[in-house]
Amino acid sequence: MNFKDKLLDPYLPVVLFEMVPPPSAKPEAIEGSLAEARSVKARVDAINLPEIQDEVRGKERSTKFVERVEPRVMAKRIRRELGLEVMVNRCVVHEANPISWFQKTQEEYGVHCFVLVGGESSQIAYPGPGVVEAARGMSASGLNVTLGGISIPARAHEAERVRRKAAAGISFFTTQVLFDSNDIVWLIQKLNGLEARVFLSFAPVSHPRDLEFLRWLGADIPADLDRFLLQGDSGETSASEAPHGKQSALERSLDLCQRILMDVFDNLPPDAPPVGINIEHINKRNFTAAIKLLDRLNEHYRHLVAARARASLK
Repeated sequence: MNFKDKLLDPYLPVVLFEMVPPPSAKPEAIEGSLAEARSVKARVDAINLPEIQDEVRGKERSTKFVERVEPRVMAKRIRRELGLEVMVNRCVVHEANPISWFQKTQEEYGVHCFVLVGGESSQIAYPGPGVVEAARGMSASGLNVTLGGISIPARAHEAERVRRKAAAGISFFTTQVLFDSNDIVWLIQKLNGLEARVFLSFAPVSHPRDLEFLRWLGADIPADLDRFLLQGDSGETSASEAPHGKQSALERSLDLCQRILMDVFDNLPPDAPPVGINIEHINKRNFTAAIKLLDRLNEHYRHLVAARARASLK
């Protein structure tokens, strides 16, 4: 079964692991990234490589921008040396005609799966097409690729946005990192009958800077989450004050991710879109934590998909 067919089968689990490409100033770091990909090879169906740009977002960055190795360069190495499926994220709005980039990436780098990303602000006039227009252009060009998109569950009219993108040829969506189940449960219910997979994105939190960075990225984070994750119910110990506090914050983070996953499956509509999981580690420090999260959610997720498959046979 090819990857696209697997994506669209609601009774097959599909797991992604999102890895930030290493700094371009440290070419030796590519080997370390390959070792990380190798360590998750048996656990995942594909590696998800984001494109890191120096975004403005209307406020000062919470971390210094670091130029990264091109995702397609990493993708070629991962595919060739590990035999893993790889998807590359690409912002389509910065080139008037982005199709040639995708053609070259498919032919020279062997990448056939892409996540199309739009601009950071609807108020900016970009030279290139939006995601829907780009997806239609790629279909018209005859490129035999699998296309994905980004979903922000808390955004107004998100279900309509997702359906428009799916109608343009997008086969899957990765959500923004989730810290609450309300919006994603509502969204998936609104997407009943959609023939495109929705990947629930999760990332471990073990330090106040993690939430600071995710907020800068635009993640929808409840106002009281800092206290719950980083100080606990008592508010007595912060994650940065003691080793046991940091571990406690991580455990609470893992528990929260598991509860969100369970909430989604407990509230799936009758003809829900296929659901997948996408595990991110957002920074080098949290790689080990992300592996722990991957192992925790992987087991539960596969049981949930199998139970749904059994229920469909009754």
